[in-house]
Amino acid sequence: MQKLLLALPAAMLLTAPAMSEEQINLTEKEQTKLDKRLEGRTAGKPKSCISAHDQRQMTVISDDILIFGSRRNAKTIYINKPYRGCRNADRNILSYRRTTSSLCRGEIVDLIDNSSGMSMGSCAFGEFVPYTKN
Repeated sequence: MQKLLLALPAAMLLTAPAMSEEQINLTEKEQTKLDKRLEGRTAGKPKSCISAHDQRQMTVISDDILIFGSRRNAKTIYINKPYRGCRNADRNILSYRRTTSSLCRGEIVDLIDNSSGMSMGSCAFGEFVPYTKN
């Protein structure tokens, strides 16, 4: 029961319209990692783009959730849910080319195999939802 109570706030955030109309299913480990990163933060209005400064630190929570920030403990972090997910994002190198200093919704992410360097597919960034420490 206690685990369910802890998971509910993050689960509610993940099903909120700001993120997507789709429900995201996370493993217990992924949910714990996400809960820890979102603890004490409040969601803001989704943004189409984030600055180069906010792209310095990227964390893969799951195929469906990426976190960006200026550093690991940044005041504001950005949750991105790639369109239709980014299959095996945690097992591959995510490579993206920016045409400007900003990283924007719709930009393509290439998945590169760690050992062979071969392309394993691609995905596209969704909106960036800011979560700021209170």
